[in-house]
Order: sequence, then structure tokens, then C-alpha cells
Amino acid sequence: MLFLDEPSIGVDPIAARELRRTVADLALAGTTVLLTTHYMAEAEELCDRIAVIADGTIRALGTAEELKILAQGRRVLDIEATGVGERELTEVRNVAGVHSVIAEERGAGVLLRVQSNADSDVQSAVLAALASSRLGRVESRAPSLEDAYVAIVSQHQKAMATA
Repeated sequence: MLFLDEPSIGVDPIAARELRRTVADLALAGTTVLLTTHYMAEAEELCDRIAVIADGTIRALGTAEELKILAQGRRVLDIEATGVGERELTEVRNVAGVHSVIAEERGAGVLLRVQSNADSDVQSAVLAALASSRLGRVESRAPSLEDAYVAIVSQHQKAMATA
């Protein structure tokens, strides 16, 4: 049995790739590997089963595909922008059908990940809320494992806030 805690943190991309290949080879040879990681792409690539943990408790457990099902009924809108402040983020969060908004700094700009109901067309309202910002790429897509993680954890946080 092999325990790995965040093995690719701080590792350059070439070494991380080699590490993932070594771990995959060990698993194929029959070694049980327990891996903790915040990198969902790494978890999806290496793990047969994934546990989502929030506040020290397992909130979901399954394959990557099973966890993605927990985010079904959602769409993700990725928006690259500059000039996005708290006022704009609040307006986006208040758009009907929006579940969560995550802003990741990217150099001088920001990548907004907006999760919404799959049957709600929030793109026009979200872009209107960002009218004072400079927009770049806008992409609507199905949820990834990372998006499923956000959905699972945010559902838990909302439940805790209303309790």
C-alpha cells in the first residue's frame, strides 16, 4: 500500500507527468494507492474511486463519472475578463439560476466560472452584469470533475449556513 499526500505540489510539469505515470504503473501492478490531491485532473487520471471531503467528512464517494452525475442539471460558463470588481461579482451571483461563481485571478485578468441550472440560459444576464468589464473568451460547457467538487462542497456549505 502506498500513501501519497499532494505528491505533485511544487513539482514541475515534466516531473509531475513522470510521477503520475509511475503511480499508474504501480496501481496496474496491484499496489493500492491512497492519494490526496486538490488537482481534480490528477484525481480523475489516477483514481478508481474519489472521496470529496469537506469539514473533515466524506461528502461524496464514487468514480469520477459518478461524481460528475452529482453536478448534472448544471452548466458551466467560463468567462475571461478584466476589470471585474466585487459589484460585478455580486450582480453575477444574483442572476436567477446561478448556483455559484468562482473568480480565479489570471495575470491582470480573471477567469469566472459560473455554475447554473442546465435549463436556464444565464449567459445574457451574466454578460449584462459584466457590461462594465472587458470580456475575452466566453465558453459554455458541461461540468468537469472540478465543477462537481464545487457543486458538492457548495451544497454542503449552503446546508450549513441554513442550519
